[in-house]
Amino acid sequence: MTEATGFEPTGRVRMDWIIVGVVVALCVGIFLNFTAGRQYALRESASGFDGLEYWLKDQNHAAQSFAGGWPLNRNTVGLLIQPVYDAHPDTERSAAKTKDELLLQSDEFDQQVDVIRERALSVPSLVILPKWRSGMRLTGLAHPFLIVRGANTQEVLHQIVGSEVGPLSFARTPFSEFSLASDRGLVARIYAAQTFEGRGCEPVLGREGAMLLGACPLSGTGEKVHVLSDPDLLNNHGLVLGDNARIAAQLLPEIAREHRIIIDYSDENWLTEPEQVIERERTWEDLKRLFEPPFVVLWVGAGLLLALAIWRGGIRSGPIADPQSGLGTGKRTANRVRARLMRLTDQDGALLSDFVDTRLRARAAKVFGTTHNQRGSPEQAYPKLVHARRPELASRLDDLIQAIRALPPHISADDAIEYVDQFELILEQLADDA
Repeated sequence: MTEATGFEPTGRVRMDWIIVGVVVALCVGIFLNFTAGRQYALRESASGFDGLEYWLKDQNHAAQSFAGGWPLNRNTVGLLIQPVYDAHPDTERSAAKTKDELLLQSDEFDQQVDVIRERALSVPSLVILPKWRSGMRLTGLAHPFLIVRGANTQEVLHQIVGSEVGPLSFARTPFSEFSLASDRGLVARIYAAQTFEGRGCEPVLGREGAMLLGACPLSGTGEKVHVLSDPDLLNNHGLVLGDNARIAAQLLPEIAREHRIIIDYSDENWLTEPEQVIERERTWEDLKRLFEPPFVVLWVGAGLLLALAIWRGGIRSGPIADPQSGLGTGKRTANRVRARLMRLTDQDGALLSDFVDTRLRARAAKVFGTTHNQRGSPEQAYPKLVHARRPELASRLDDLIQAIRALPPHISADDAIEYVDQFELILEQLADDA
């Protein structure tokens, strides 16, 4: 019998497109992780300020690290902390060629003086001068050999606030202590302290001539900016020394006036004007929450469900049969056409023989599975299994099948129903014993 033609298979999801999409997504994720890896490594290193962020949050102060990528509403920023990691701003950073050059490199990434000053004019800012070379980040060791040249740091200071503040200098003792100008009994402790003279600045930590933190006027403007000459007061390396942590928890929220404190690692100005409409700011921390408990349980469950579905549908029993697409297959359509022709011509005997073959084929597919191969046709394989398990029912089934196949083509519907009832009864008994 030839299969009916003119039917088109329904569309299916192409597995190759799914694989291509997954590969592209992985490539994009790897690229983003690679580009952001240096930023995260810097923030978590001894010269970074992740510890300051966590400490302020622990003290119930609003603090956030910012690496750029979306606008910041300047009306919501109480204090913008700008750590400077470029001892040669406005100059393109050259990549290190040897391990020694990498350890002694004084530029972590390129920064611009104009951007630093522009942000300081927009919101209250704390500019932290550079001190350590890349070797501090890579080794985690604070050694005088890894300190940036004082002349370079002094040049950065003068570029930002002007040369009127005076020169930069280093303490003569390994550890130096600095008292708050407000005299609260708190003393900052700094290793190899880097101070500036601070002419024209209002001292906050230290004194004029040896100032560690002061509010200095920006040259050419009437605005003031807080300048911290030594990052070891607030970075991960120095926050644990002396009363540094307590000073940070009291002093920074006062400067921010209890508003949000932003630690800005970006190299561009992302602050928006008040009249600009901005979207809600998001960080990578928001995305990471989706992979933390209790959401991780959902991801594990979804993975197990996907694996089970792939095994069940693709390996154990083959693709899931679609009833809609089944109607369009040539063989099934041809069988239905043949059955209808038999009914119209009153050939109930021949139709009953086809019915038995179809039921045996369906029972064999249910028992053996659609992807398993049997010797001979399915209607022959199933009776063999019945003979092995239920010989008494097998003999009755064989006799009934032979009787049905021997029926003349033209029999009455009542006689055909009796044979159908006997046949279905035997199949039900076999199904109950399975």
